[in-house]
Amino acid sequence: MIQTNSHMNNSKKQVKAVGLISGGLDSTVAAKIMKDLGVDVYGVYFAMPWGCCDKTKAIEAAMQLEIKFITLQLDERYLEVVKNPKFGYGSAMNPCVDCRIHMFTRARVYMDQIGADFVFTGEVLGQRQMSQMRHSMKWIEEGSGLQGRLVRPLCAQLLEPTIPEQEGLIDRQKLLRLNGRSRREQVLIAQANNITGYSQPAGGCLLTNQDFARRIKDTFVHGYRNFRETIALKWGRHFRINENFKVILGRDEEENTSLIRYAHSDDIIMQMPDQMGPTLILKGTNPPNEILALAAGLIQKFSRYKNDSPQELKYWYVKDKNTVYSINANLISEVEIEKLRV
Repeated sequence: MIQTNSHMNNSKKQVKAVGLISGGLDSTVAAKIMKDLGVDVYGVYFAMPWGCCDKTKAIEAAMQLEIKFITLQLDERYLEVVKNPKFGYGSAMNPCVDCRIHMFTRARVYMDQIGADFVFTGEVLGQRQMSQMRHSMKWIEEGSGLQGRLVRPLCAQLLEPTIPEQEGLIDRQKLLRLNGRSRREQVLIAQANNITGYSQPAGGCLLTNQDFARRIKDTFVHGYRNFRETIALKWGRHFRINENFKVILGRDEEENTSLIRYAHSDDIIMQMPDQMGPTLILKGTNPPNEILALAAGLIQKFSRYKNDSPQELKYWYVKDKNTVYSINANLISEVEIEKLRV
């Protein structure tokens, strides 16, 4: 017979659980269900370089529910998952099952560190074709070492009882049996509990985007120097000059600023003298003048001077911003630009 959570609270220490919080509707409702069952919830947000989740929304959700909250940054280990996924890719370069295994494994480590009883998520059976089908959910549970200790409150009654349910740490009868893509029930629960401000379902992880997938493949083929450098893949226009050199051009002031902030110390920054145009990041070691002139030509082509005679542009190394050099642009045609575009 399954004991109720209230009985357990009267006889044992409070149940503790780690919950993955994205700031979206599903994870917020799942956390609300757990908290209402008397569980001491430790929310975890995974900061992904090209993910779909909103950290601000996740923080707001944690504050609204009055639960603990930490952020875990995905790093080089995550890039290895993207490079070589055991369970393959989805529509582009998205290793959804392997990605979840990686995150849930880290959540399990955190669970062990704080002495929690289980991990829970806002997953719904059948909501996502690749990672939330019955077989893939089983793979994720086993691959992350969470056999029997991965609770999915929104669809738990459609799945086998977990150890926390069997031991009476949580009341299975108060968990849900949702399935499919509709979020109607989650919205009603949110409204009934005054849960607001959650992220709306969006386009998803950038790894599902074919254009972005090309950038990832190009980066894996030609190499990268650190994890921060790969974050810049989500900004700007990207051009592969040759196997040794690549350039990125910002499309607006915000991207220009972000590209400079995430540039590697060995990168070169190039701008128009009046800064009226895109900022360019040149990646590669000791570029010859012809590479610098081509990079300058790309900037000019995407500036208000695109129809003018070759301009003189300024550039400097990230590690020595006080030493400024100049180079005359080598004008480049639209056809040539498209051949270089990543």
